[in-house]
Amino acid sequence: MPCKCNKLYVGLTIGLVLPLITSWIIFYLRFGDTLSITEFIKSLMAAHGFTKLLSLSVLPNLLMFMIAIKLERLLAARGIVTATLIYAIAVIALRFIQ
Repeated sequence: MPCKCNKLYVGLTIGLVLPLITSWIIFYLRFGDTLSITEFIKSLMAAHGFTKLLSLSVLPNLLMFMIAIKLERLLAARGIVTATLIYAIAVIALRFIQ
């Protein structure tokens, strides 16, 4: 019986939300008690570190992609790759803006 989670939009949602959660975890573990999230993002933009944080945050997508492939959820895996490419385009665009 096919899984209901083997949809492109499920993988796209996972691929777009997981890096945001990862970024928040990185912020909270490192600066949660000293900075607010807006101050953290402003300081990253000033130090040209925002693209580095985005690049690091996308790494858990690799794990989710491998899990989706292993479970034969190929449409969800395609959505995760699409979300990762969206983040890659954003990183490249931000790199040229900064």
